[in-house]
Amino acid sequence: MVWFLSVFIIACLLLLTIPTRLTSSSENLNMPGLSSLDLHKAWLLLPLTILCWLGGHLFANAFSFFSLAAVGFVVTPLTLLIPSWRPWMLASALLSMISVLLGTLLG
Repeated sequence: MVWFLSVFIIACLLLLTIPTRLTSSSENLNMPGLSSLDLHKAWLLLPLTILCWLGGHLFANAFSFFSLAAVGFVVTPLTLLIPSWRPWMLASALLSMISVLLGTLLG
């Protein structure tokens, strides 16, 4: 059930952020809300929301290597979206890979 709700929320966010033309004179129309954000900043909302939810979930439950891998899987797209973080992309991917391997071997 959680997956259906998350897919519905993601679809709503995509519909709000994709610019659409209602009429031919809609170029001067200022739309409030998430659609007024720059597309680059709008794509940051999803990984940041997931990272906040995951952080709250990790503080409530016990630590495991798979939870560290989940954080790595969320941080890797963030390193692609923020240009100053791009040198850290390989380190984030390696963190994900090593934590999955350790979770498999030790878990």
